[in-house]
Amino acid sequence: MIYYLYTFLYDTLRGMLFDTLKKKFFSPHAYIGCDIGTTSIKLVELAKEGQYTHLRNYALLESYGHFERSNNVIQANDLKISQNETVELLKTVLSKTHFSSVGVVASVPSFASFITAIEVPQMSDEETNKTMTFQIKEHIPLPLSEIAVDWIRVGQHEDENGFTKQQILLVAVPRDTIERYRMIFKAAGLSLHALEVEPLAYARAVIGNDQTPTLILDIGARSTNITVSDQGFVKHNAQIDYAGDTLTSAIAKGLGVNARRAEELKKQKGIVGGRGEYELSTLEIPFVDVILHEADKARAHVEGMLGIKIQRILIIGGGALLIGLEAYVEQKLGIPTMRGNGLLYVQTPPQLAAVSKELEARFATAIGLAIKGFV
Repeated sequence: MIYYLYTFLYDTLRGMLFDTLKKKFFSPHAYIGCDIGTTSIKLVELAKEGQYTHLRNYALLESYGHFERSNNVIQANDLKISQNETVELLKTVLSKTHFSSVGVVASVPSFASFITAIEVPQMSDEETNKTMTFQIKEHIPLPLSEIAVDWIRVGQHEDENGFTKQQILLVAVPRDTIERYRMIFKAAGLSLHALEVEPLAYARAVIGNDQTPTLILDIGARSTNITVSDQGFVKHNAQIDYAGDTLTSAIAKGLGVNARRAEELKKQKGIVGGRGEYELSTLEIPFVDVILHEADKARAHVEGMLGIKIQRILIIGGGALLIGLEAYVEQKLGIPTMRGNGLLYVQTPPQLAAVSKELEARFATAIGLAIKGFV
C-alpha cells in the first residue's frame, strides 16, 4: 500500500519525556481517539485541564492504494479489519509522533455494528430491562452469546392514541470484533479504554447537548452515514455505499483520467459547476443526488415517526470539504446546511488555524471518541 502520514507534534519535548514514562504511568486526564476507517487512520489526543478540553496532538495516516486496487483498504465492509497490518500502521504512526497517553477510545464503523431505534411502552426500569431481552432477539440478527449489547433511552413521545412511548437506541457489536480491536491496540502498545460506534462519537463532537433537531451527513471515502439527532440524542442512523470515492470514480470514467488525477480535480473544483467546471460537476451531481435522496428519506422517516422537524443539516467527513456542497444540499433539500465543527467543544493551539477546517470535518469522529474518555 501507499501511505501518507500527517502529524502535529505539540510540545515535542514533553512528548519525548512521556515516550519514556508512558509504559509505567497512565494519566486519566488525556485520551487518544482512534478512528480506523476504510482508507485512513485518524488519531486525536485530548487533554483535560480543569473544565477545558485541549487538543494536544493529532495524526492522519492516509492510504491511496485503493485507487489502484479496490480491495487495497484497511477495513472492508465484510465486518473484518486487517489485524496484522493495522497493528503495523498504528506502530508507524506512534513511532513518528509523541502521544503522551496510552489510553485509547476507538470507533466501530456502522457496517461492523448493529444500530436500530425502537419504541416500547413507558414502564419501570426493571420492566424495561426484561422487555429489552426480547427486543434484542427480535431486532439483532445474531445470537445473544455472540454480541455485546447496549441500549440507551433517547426520548419519549405520545402516540396517536395518547399512550406514552419511550424511544430506545439499540447498539450491538459482535464479540469477536471487540476482541479483534482489543488485540490490535494491545499489540500496538495502547490500552483500549472503550469502543463506540461512529454515529455516537461524531454526534458528541459536533452537537454535544444541543437540542436542535439535526441531520448529520458523514461522507467518507467508501460510505456515507446518515444520522438524525434530536434533544442531544441520536435517534436514527443509516448507511449507504455512495460516498467520496463514488464521485472520484465518476470523474475518472467521464474524463478518461486515472483515479489519482480525478481525486485531485474533485478537491480542486468541487461541485460548483462554474465556468470551465460544468462537465466535472455534471459527472458528480447524479451521485450526490443519490446521497441526498437517502438523506431525505431518513428525514421523512424520523419526522413522521417522532413528529419533529429537522432544522439543520451538518456535513462532516472528507466529503464535507467538497467545494460547493453545502450550498447545493441546502438548495436541494431546503434545509439550512453547514459544515459540522468537530472542534466545537475543544480548545486548539493557534498554530493549527491553517488546518482547522480539515480537523473540524475529517476528525470529528476521532475527537468525539477522545471526549468519551472523560465522560
